[in-house]
Order: sequence, then structure tokens, then C-alpha cells
Amino acid sequence: MRADRQTILVGAAFVSLAWLGVGPSTSPSRALAPDDKDDKSPQKKNVLIIGASSLISPLGQPQVLGAMLASKETPMNVEGKFFGTEGVKKMLSSRRAWDYVIMDAWQFKRGGTDAPGFPDAVTAFVKQVRSHSLDCKIILFPWWIPRGPDATNEGVMKVFRHCVEAAKANKIWVATTGPAFTEASLARADLNITVSKEDAHPGVHGAYLNACSLYAILTGESPVGLPAMLKIPGREKDLTITAADAKYLQELAWKVYQRELKHTKPAE
Repeated sequence: MRADRQTILVGAAFVSLAWLGVGPSTSPSRALAPDDKDDKSPQKKNVLIIGASSLISPLGQPQVLGAMLASKETPMNVEGKFFGTEGVKKMLSSRRAWDYVIMDAWQFKRGGTDAPGFPDAVTAFVKQVRSHSLDCKIILFPWWIPRGPDATNEGVMKVFRHCVEAAKANKIWVATTGPAFTEASLARADLNITVSKEDAHPGVHGAYLNACSLYAILTGESPVGLPAMLKIPGREKDLTITAADAKYLQELAWKVYQRELKHTKPAE
């Protein structure tokens, strides 16, 4: 990505980790969560999202996705970690095992999926995750292109395809976040897909759309019909968009996911 994206990330590094759903309750140094203990009750799936600017939005992506899953009575334990603040091994240590780890692919080579070192960086990350959670489903989170000559649907698909190539080599999955996000930002200037023209972080509609894309790959189900208002635990204000906007974002996320379905799990 370009220097302007790097500038955004530098600013993002100073955002409170609590914004991402990372605080004392999700610290790697804490005791294992109750669901990790030896009990016989049905256990929620554990989801870890690792990223930086991709997680910064009016509400952190872990909270939005967690609320979306809970709204359909498929709750999961969704945690977020800010990439670069600690090693991957330490990030993983807050759970005995992870069912899903979602990684912002932009972080591997600071936006350069075509960089020679990108495939090796993905492979090294996968090795670390599987050494902790052997059966974990690892999902790459492709990003969007906010501006410049490559800020097109064709341009973002180049990023997506590079992620698919790396995913196939490592037998992991790829979300359709970037393609859906870019399509919405180009088609619906009336929505807050990004915070503003100058700030490429997800706006309220972009955060909702990303959650719909992640919901699709995590559950294999359509996000169409999910509520337009999501109750976020621990926050006074809910995430609320209009029913019409929610329907558009849900349908777009599912359309792109279905279109790229064979590429989301390229090794299967």
C-alpha cells in the first residue's frame, strides 16, 4: 500500500486497545477462560482477529462480529489483538486452543502482497498458529484499496488473488472482505464505508460490511436477515444503521462470497 496508508497505521497504533476489545479480560497473561476448563457443557468456538487499521472503526471489529454472531444464536468468543504490540506466540496464549484465527494480510509486508517475501511471511505465521492450535482454521483478511489508480474492483482483486495463492500453499482460507469493501465504497458514496475521504479506516457501514463478510466464511451462512441494530456488550450505544442499508451490505457481502466461494478455501 502507499505511504498515506502507512501514515494512517502510525496514528492507529496510538488508539486504545480497549477500542479493539483488548483489555484486562483478554490479556494473554490472564488465566485461561472458563470455556477452556474441563467441563462437559457445549463450548463456544474461539475466534482471534489480528490486525491494526482493519480493526479500527466506530466499534472494533471483534465486538461487531461477536454481536452479529450472537444475534443469530451462534455466539463465539471473539477476541482482537493489535498486530505488532506483542509476538504471535503471546497473542495466541490467552486460549488453550483457537478454532479460528483471522489475520489482516496487509500486515505481513505492509501492503505488498506482490512482495517476494509475502508467501514466506504467511507460511511462517501459519506455522506459529498451528504449533499452538493444530486444527485451527486460519483465515486471511484481504484489505481494500482506498485511493489511487489501483482503487478499483480490478485492483483489489489482485490483492485478493495474491492472498488466495498464499492460502492455497498453506491450506488456509481467505475472506472476501477487501473485494466487498472496495465495491461498496465505489458504488455507495452516501454510506460511511470509510470514516471519510481522508481516513480509510472502516466507517460504521464498512465495519458492518466486514463483519458480514467474516460471518459468511465463519458460518457458511448468508448474513441476509441479520439485524440492522447490533447490541454491543459493555457499550452504552448500539451499532445502528437503517434496515435498507443493512440489507444492501448483507446482500453485497453474500454476493461476493458466493462469487469467490471456490477461492475462499483454495486447498479444499
